[in-house]
Amino acid sequence: MKKLPKKIYRFIRSRLRRASLLAGNSQRISSLLVVSKLISVFFIFAVLPIGSIETPRSSYQTAVKLDTQSSNLLSLNNSNINIQTGRSRADLQALGLSHDPEEIKILIQEVAPAYNLDWRLVYAIGYHESGNFNSSLARRNNNFFGRKASYGGYASWPTPEEAVRNQCEYLKTRYFDRGLNSLAAINRVYAEDISWKYAVESVMNSL
Repeated sequence: MKKLPKKIYRFIRSRLRRASLLAGNSQRISSLLVVSKLISVFFIFAVLPIGSIETPRSSYQTAVKLDTQSSNLLSLNNSNINIQTGRSRADLQALGLSHDPEEIKILIQEVAPAYNLDWRLVYAIGYHESGNFNSSLARRNNNFFGRKASYGGYASWPTPEEAVRNQCEYLKTRYFDRGLNSLAAINRVYAEDISWKYAVESVMNSL
């Protein structure tokens, strides 16, 4: 432990002496309080050695680093950051929804490029046909695209991913591979409503 500097020691001794000579309990108590505060401050800064008090270090490690040699001072080890939005399972259950439209969108964005399809087209068809992916057919059958089954009735898939992959394959083999690569051409086969292409196009333009 370090010794008190002479000036500090003399100052504290003089304050103690003055406190003992003062008349009246209130003045004496006030002076003693002042002295006790001074002793506490001096003890922290003059008596305790530097580094004797350790603070716990956080286990969090940041990916941001300071590079003083570069014009871009802050850098990230991995510049590819994916931010995904959507509702939790609890939110979906509270709203009575079985599928999160944002999760379906992410799924379509991942699958459609493998079939050389514009993901916006696949998404827009599903959005229009299923009422933002939450129609009764979508919830019951994972049928987001209004597809009919070959044996009659509406088609069904076990999971949303299988439904999206099948739809992408269907659009590629039944339409694009046969030269039906415009909304007007797709409309003639896909839907009886001639305004179908305008509704799908409107959704695509909003993305």
